[in-house]
Amino acid sequence: MATVLGICCSRRQLGNCEVLLREALDAAGEGGAAVEFLRLPDLRFEPCRGCLACVYKGSCAIRNDDLGLLLEKILAADGLIVAAPTYLLSPAGIVKLVADRALNLTPHLEALAGRTRVAATINVAGNDKWNPLGVELLNLFALAFGYRVIDYLDAYAPGPGEVLLEPDNVVRARELGRRVARALAGQVEERPPEPRECPHCYSRAFRLLAGDRVVCVVCNTTGRLAAEGGVLRFRPDPPGPEGHFWTLPHRRHHLDEWVIPSRDRYLARRRVIKELLAKYRV
Repeated sequence: MATVLGICCSRRQLGNCEVLLREALDAAGEGGAAVEFLRLPDLRFEPCRGCLACVYKGSCAIRNDDLGLLLEKILAADGLIVAAPTYLLSPAGIVKLVADRALNLTPHLEALAGRTRVAATINVAGNDKWNPLGVELLNLFALAFGYRVIDYLDAYAPGPGEVLLEPDNVVRARELGRRVARALAGQVEERPPEPRECPHCYSRAFRLLAGDRVVCVVCNTTGRLAAEGGVLRFRPDPPGPEGHFWTLPHRRHHLDEWVIPSRDRYLARRRVIKELLAKYRV
């Protein structure tokens, strides 16, 4: 039986994120998946140290927090539904704090790529003007931990439980859960991207390049913006040899060609760096 892990990133008991996530998990369970609910703020996480022990030694140097427990659940789960509130233009800080530790997935990349693993996200904000990066950073969380994102939900309600006053929020949450369960059962049914969304990650955030060229800030897909029939559309380039950033070939290429060689590059220049740092020592 496929398993779906629901991660709630809000501290509020029975808040908007929790109720929508529970609706999504309930629908996924009705679709035949085994489901589990986890409240991320109940766990303790240290910030990433940037030491790359996860890459060079195969395990994190931080031993006194709950990342190991979370990784155990993520590695076991076929599906992921993650819900988070947006307070200041993007999801609550714990989302980024944990996503920064995702390089700990390095020893498992090949094994995970051989499985069907899909994710969906639920982002709750007070209003749409205060939510420019909610979906983007939540989807980044799922992608970084090795899932393919197939759906998302933007919901708008400031007060706890207020999200239930709009019945469509519950309808969409349950459809999201059913879609995850169907995908895990082999009935692949991704949400079609909107014209101005990246087709690989649903991002609506792009960095401007020359002319009409842009690059998706979440998955590094390049393309151009084109006005067609009064609608601005993102037209992606064909994927390169390594695909977009969160595919296995690209992640392995990034590790082998950049991250792993960075140690030798640093060691070759360490003496010069120490001399430059000398004036800052007190």
